[in-house]
Amino acid sequence: MAAPNETSSSGSSGFVIARIGGVPVQIGASWLLLAAVITYIVGSGAPELGAVAYVVGVAYAISLLVSVLVHEGAHAGMARALGFPVHRVVADLWGGHTAYDARLSTPGRAAAIAVVGPVANGALALVAWIASLAVSADVPSRILFGIAFVNLLLAGFNLLPGLPLDGGQLVDALVWKLTGRREKGLIAAGWTGRVVTLGVIGWFVVRPLVEGSQPSLTSIIWMGLICVFMWQGATGAIRTGQARQMLARGTVAQVVRPVPVLRGSDLLEAAAATGGLAVVVDESGRPTSLVLPQDAQTVPRERWASTPASALARVQPERWVADTRPQDDLTAVVTAIQESTSNVVVAVEGGRVLGLVTVEAVNAAIAAN
Repeated sequence: MAAPNETSSSGSSGFVIARIGGVPVQIGASWLLLAAVITYIVGSGAPELGAVAYVVGVAYAISLLVSVLVHEGAHAGMARALGFPVHRVVADLWGGHTAYDARLSTPGRAAAIAVVGPVANGALALVAWIASLAVSADVPSRILFGIAFVNLLLAGFNLLPGLPLDGGQLVDALVWKLTGRREKGLIAAGWTGRVVTLGVIGWFVVRPLVEGSQPSLTSIIWMGLICVFMWQGATGAIRTGQARQMLARGTVAQVVRPVPVLRGSDLLEAAAATGGLAVVVDESGRPTSLVLPQDAQTVPRERWASTPASALARVQPERWVADTRPQDDLTAVVTAIQESTSNVVVAVEGGRVLGLVTVEAVNAAIAAN
């Protein structure tokens, strides 16, 4: 199960089964494959139960889904409690993930969001185990014990200290806190994730072979898939950290260009000093549009004093606003450039427009440092 994803609100494929507090809860199509495999393994592994064994298998698959959603729901709930927008909760072949916007996160907040997932599974395991002791019927008792075992396994596995697991998120937060640099945390947690992946292979595949036992083909395939997923996640974290190191070479103050900030009803004359270049904001003060010099030049200069900015304003992509500060590195503005696919974005601090940032200015700042 992956650590909660700090990402944009871009969509994700899957069936929406519910909306909780406006947050879509999705099941990926790949989860159906996982459910089928679990049903078969459990059903074929308890021949003494007959056809009931496959009913138990379906119950196990559904209980795993519930366990994953409890885990991810805990991440989502903590993220929202800390003030971060949560975009979706997803269960799929790899377990699940929670997508939320944490661009203004801190080490403590990141750690809190990461740890609640395993804690929720641990609590669910305890409840299911106590319930299994209280139930005398064989099949319900088996199902409850299975739920307890699966949740205990999920809690322990996710606490392994390497990304993309929750334990890796804790390593990331710790190194981030000690060094003050998020990119160092990502790189460190990515490398520990690779070590954990090799450790998992050694324990579940190499160790049985050394001891003379033969792992089943099914176990090898599933372990291989899990380890590929973990290795890719760890590698992605390392690359993200390295990219952030590059972005840390410059600051927003180095690349931002102050420009007039106008309402739609304000006159073009107010942007005379910049040749007509201006940011246009809506009634709430949120930047929505740009007036470009080439458009302003189409209006005779004597008419600037009577032409409203709204007449020339070009509406910009939704994600063109970068919430940042002058002393921050270039991560937020580059993220806005990528998400908006625009060559120019607007930097905003606490609702106040700092100015415009172009791709050219970012590239120049990185090259100069």
